[in-house]
Amino acid sequence: MSSTSASLKCGNTLVVFDGPRRLAWRTSISGDYTPTALWPSPAQAAQVLDHLYGGGCLLVLLEQERISVPMYAEEADRLPPDVAARADLTSDGVVSELHLPVLDWMPPALRERGLRFLENSTGLLRESPDLLLPHLIVETPPYQPENLRFARLRTPRPFSEDRLAPVTDHLFTADIAVTAAISNAAAISNAAVISDTAVTPDIAAAVMCPAGSAMAGAHTWETTP
Repeated sequence: MSSTSASLKCGNTLVVFDGPRRLAWRTSISGDYTPTALWPSPAQAAQVLDHLYGGGCLLVLLEQERISVPMYAEEADRLPPDVAARADLTSDGVVSELHLPVLDWMPPALRERGLRFLENSTGLLRESPDLLLPHLIVETPPYQPENLRFARLRTPRPFSEDRLAPVTDHLFTADIAVTAAISNAAAISNAAVISDTAVTPDIAAAVMCPAGSAMAGAHTWETTP
């Protein structure tokens, strides 16, 4: 059974889920759900920072640029005052949405670093075909302190044929043009050797192909509590 808590320990690494998991719920005997607390409390935030500054590793998993927790309006009416004070609430009278500030529990310098990573990863998600992206996008060096890493969780999406089009465009459209240029240059170069004709500067330039930009390093994080 998977954990739904906002934090968990994996050896010397503390993993924090900065997303909807931060809102804790209680289930009544009748089956009603009641939001009870928002992680972290001041004491919990202090414990996380003590772990980090004491040399322990901290992995912060971000899920979205804006943390939104949907709930029924009657559930929102039962929000504890201290939780309501830390978040924004919108409602249409039937469904409500609690909006939590991202990384609001971190010191300003570390929060700024996390928000910068979130912005950069959003650009990667926007510009790259969905099927070619990993489930977890991880912050790449350099970063300080080194025992803190931010990562972006992606919700797995079901495979569909319409999602293949951006992949084929990405894989073949540019590559075919470059391959054709290289093939043409090679053919002309071979002919030049046979006819003892010099290769022109334009052909030499056509063979040169700039490398594409590197994607963010990534790995898949799996837990079995």
